[in-house]
Amino acid sequence: MNGEYLLSAETMFAAAHTLPGVDMCARLHGHNWRVRVTARVPADRLDATGIGVDFRVLEQATREAVADFEHRYLNELDAFRDRPPSAETIVRVVADRVAGRIRGHPSGATIAEVELWETPLYKVSYRP
Repeated sequence: MNGEYLLSAETMFAAAHTLPGVDMCARLHGHNWRVRVTARVPADRLDATGIGVDFRVLEQATREAVADFEHRYLNELDAFRDRPPSAETIVRVVADRVAGRIRGHPSGATIAEVELWETPLYKVSYRP
């Protein structure tokens, strides 16, 4: 069977950051970030009940990936020690973390896309 399924789960976190050298963003400020992780499952890899990845599994992996961001100053976290926590950097960290959590899933699920909203109007997407 050809094709694939794309399954998504979302979570949110509140955190502050600064982006040195970026106009107003150089000042300490925070966001209520929204994250959507989309996993890709080959159509022929569904389990006996017809499920690729249980939504709760994907949601839990997403929540765990951002748990240490909640109500933190992101610039102080090890994940951003070598690069400032821009939306692009954050979304890449989340993608890598979730990929590690679902690696080896029986369905062969992989990360298709991770989307991160910094505000309701500003979003970045990363496709590994």
